Amino acid sequence: MQRTELERKLKQAGWVIKPGGKYQKARHSDKPGMMITIPNGSKIKDTTANGILRDAGLK
Repeated sequence: MQRTELERKLKQAGWVIKPGGKYQKARHSDKPGMMITIPNGSKIKDTTANGILRDAGLK
């Protein structure tokens, strides 16, 4: 999955993504204390992307 597609899905669900070094950090205002890390790179493995979406409550 492309990183931009994953970011788009997270942003549509209300997640705020902040840039970082090797990883970007996503936080949601309705879920305090929860943070999801997104690896930098144009392509993210499908298993990793599915895990990120599952943790975000989107899948």
